Amino acid sequence: MPATVETVEKLINEIAPFETAEAFDNPGLLVGRRDAEVTKVLVALDATLDVVMEAERLKAELIVSHHPLFFHGRKNLVEEDAEARVLCEMVRAHISLISAHTNLDKTMLSGSAACAGLLSLQNLRQDGYLFVGELPEPLPAKLLKDKTEACLHAPIRQYGGEPGTLIRTLAIAGGADDEDWQEAMHLGAQALLTGEVRHHNALAAAMSGFVLLDGGHYATEAPLVSVLAEYLQKRLNDVKYSVQFFASECAPFGALE
Repeated sequence: MPATVETVEKLINEIAPFETAEAFDNPGLLVGRRDAEVTKVLVALDATLDVVMEAERLKAELIVSHHPLFFHGRKNLVEEDAEARVLCEMVRAHISLISAHTNLDKTMLSGSAACAGLLSLQNLRQDGYLFVGELPEPLPAKLLKDKTEACLHAPIRQYGGEPGTLIRTLAIAGGADDEDWQEAMHLGAQALLTGEVRHHNALAAAMSGFVLLDGGHYATEAPLVSVLAEYLQKRLNDVKYSVQFFASECAPFGALE
């Protein structure tokens, strides 16, 4: 029996149940048919037009994206609009779309967990969207910033702390979760790596002696793409489905460094 869109959807639901997503979120099957046969799947952070074109070149029948479409209600599919253009192209190419967003963020396949792996954090534990672990050796904040830039291939902004502030325990919440910096501190971390730091949280953390590292939303979640593709490939290989998974090579903002 060939694999279908539903086969992949059920596999994602096993590790990241769609019912665990936040109320504002829009995960699950967003475009296509559950009974459509799948032989190639492209995994991407976002379903952009470039990603759809990449899927067409690969002859992929399905895109699995982290960020969903349809965050806001649509009243038309006029292709002058960027999202409408993506949707129309997927329909024309018979490409289905599944998204796994906040439900995935709470798992070991999240961008946060992937970043923790890149930084070799030890004794990793999870609290909601926070992933907390010890560095292999304590590092001054400046060296941790440099190491993080090298791992994520992206510039990092540091808020709070001095260059020599020693970091032993690091919390990571990829994407946009600077609001959890106090919880990260409560869990024993001296720093939090996230993707969007707002001014009021930067000020409050700095006054508390806590270090916030802002790596950008994209850079702190992009590592999940290859992790998720490898996981899904292994799971379908285990059950003898002949499906190829590809990690998208599209970089929507170009080179980050």
